[in-house]
Amino acid sequence: MRRMLVLTLLVVLVAGSAFAQAKYPVKQINIVVGASPGGTSDIVTRFLAKDVEAQLGVPVVVTNKPGGSCSVAFEYMAAQKPDGYHIMYMPVESAMVKALGFTQLEPKSVRFFAHAMFLPATVTVNTKSPYKTFAELIAYAKANPGKVTVGNSGTGSIWHFAALGIEQACGVSFNHVPFDGGAAAATAVMGGHVDVATVAPGEVLAGVKSGDLRVLAIVDNKRSQLYPEVPCFKELGYDVKILAWGAFAAPAGTPDNVIAVLETAFAKAIQSKGFEDLCMKYGLTPGYMGAKEAQAFAESQAKWYQEEIPKLNLK
Repeated sequence: MRRMLVLTLLVVLVAGSAFAQAKYPVKQINIVVGASPGGTSDIVTRFLAKDVEAQLGVPVVVTNKPGGSCSVAFEYMAAQKPDGYHIMYMPVESAMVKALGFTQLEPKSVRFFAHAMFLPATVTVNTKSPYKTFAELIAYAKANPGKVTVGNSGTGSIWHFAALGIEQACGVSFNHVPFDGGAAAATAVMGGHVDVATVAPGEVLAGVKSGDLRVLAIVDNKRSQLYPEVPCFKELGYDVKILAWGAFAAPAGTPDNVIAVLETAFAKAIQSKGFEDLCMKYGLTPGYMGAKEAQAFAESQAKWYQEEIPKLNLK
């Protein structure tokens, strides 16, 4: 009788476990973004969240937690219960923050389930600026070390890294000014608070369309589809290619069945025609990777930045 009772309990537990797994998700999924609203990270996440929400039939809510080059959001997400209801947009900075000393977290601290896209930096100025070309900007910077103020998306961010890479390649010295995201840096250039912004193509698009901003160069080896008339660094004779990227991850310990649901939903969203159109609109390059490939890529990036960051004295 006792053995029969034990077997019955085991059957109930197994059935209950299978039922729980089959029911994910049953409530709101929260996505945290480590940058201010309006920037590329925020725009991409909110677009994909709507698609995933429609697929899974539960609310998918985006919350912004800027600060520390995504380390604030990273720490928050990693500390949440690993049940699939708290996930994060993982920018390239997630592979940089440990090397920067902002946190002990790194890509292998969490579980990636999708990679979405890549994007280059622009070199953008106010249309009232005396710099009509990139060569004019660099000529002035060489003659006036530290006088050119360059806004980025935060100390230790990829756009800070891009500006430092430009310094190194061109033999100049900038005065770096951090903001809570690329959109805020672009706004600062529009307002005349800084001279230059090294941020994403889409983050300066509104200013370019309004006639307030001018893009001088694309920090890549090819031109941007948004600004086909603007030269890329390869054309200008500089070997600098610093690309940002965006992916998604969940806390360590998130069950495989939950990761599989998230991977499937985000794969469909990222590979949709709608997301392709969004990328075209904001100058992004779609680059889907599934869970295994995204994890390996992010970890390889972390290793690369661990070696490169000390060379640029980025801390």
